[in-house]
Amino acid sequence: MNESAKNRQINEPACKGCSGSVRLSPGEIRKLFGETLRIKDVKTVTEEEYQQRLAICKSCDSLQYGTTCIHCGCIVEIRAKLAASRCPYPYAPKW
Repeated sequence: MNESAKNRQINEPACKGCSGSVRLSPGEIRKLFGETLRIKDVKTVTEEEYQQRLAICKSCDSLQYGTTCIHCGCIVEIRAKLAASRCPYPYAPKW
């Protein structure tokens, strides 16, 4: 673990479900998503649909730390890109 990651773990809240920080940089998110695509045959949405979904997530009051949905604990930048994913907002998904 690099020094930046260590400092982040000390100074920021950890996810309830794991030991890592809940704040991820755009580079860390790209790395996570890239690993997912390599492991599985994942279908993704178009760039236009992705940007629309992401804009909805970014304006949602259920977004925490700029990255995480409070309803499912997912990283919204990843969930919004997956074709089979739906917004987890209770009773009224936003996309």
